[in-house]
Amino acid sequence: MGKIFKYEWKKQMFSKYIIGGILLVLTLMFVLGTMLEKENWQTTSLVFLVVAGAFTSMYIGVECLLVLNRDLRTKESHMLFMVPYSAYTILGAKILAAICQILLTAALFAGAFFLCFSAYLTANSSFGQFFEILKRLMNDWVEIDITWDWILLGLGQVVISWIGMIAAGFTAIIAVRTVLVRSKLATPLAVVLFFVLNWGMTKIVDLADRMIPVTASDFTHFWAQLGVLAVLAVLLLMLSGWMAEKKLSV
Repeated sequence: MGKIFKYEWKKQMFSKYIIGGILLVLTLMFVLGTMLEKENWQTTSLVFLVVAGAFTSMYIGVECLLVLNRDLRTKESHMLFMVPYSAYTILGAKILAAICQILLTAALFAGAFFLCFSAYLTANSSFGQFFEILKRLMNDWVEIDITWDWILLGLGQVVISWIGMIAAGFTAIIAVRTVLVRSKLATPLAVVLFFVLNWGMTKIVDLADRMIPVTASDFTHFWAQLGVLAVLAVLLLMLSGWMAEKKLSV
């Protein structure tokens, strides 16, 4: 799996170079604006950082799906499924590379915001209160007391929801491409099936949540929902691997 992982990692790195360059420019703009007391520079850079974060989170989430669709659409990339590796290994490497890519992107944005906050607090002689101020801001924004339980829940929500989306995307693309490999309708059909699978998973998660006693804590409901979603994601990935093994590894 290591070689396939490196191959997938390299294929998706170009966008990260672009994202890193944009973040570097915006961060330097904010730092210089702080040093020169240019509030318009600070405001502009922060606005663009937020916009870049929103756009990037959407793009990174679907980039691996676009790569898989291209792999199955182009003859050269389709040959990836004919190397001496099982389809499960190839799909596992793709998912692992995608997870690492999104973690890398998240780290880049976290680093950019950390540097911006650090520059601002240093200029205002309050760097020592950085984490206290950040926690207070988070409490004001989400209206809950930030604890490790909520942090772990939030991380679990992001990771499992994202993997669920990837599982639905992989299943939709492979299912359609194994039937309509050369059809121009393959991509739009895969998009439709992707949304249908996501809708179906949402309904199943909601149904499972209704089976939990009303008296259960919020944490119980949240973790139960994530558990059901994780099981559905695993089942879809197993189905994707089975289809790829039967239809593509020939």
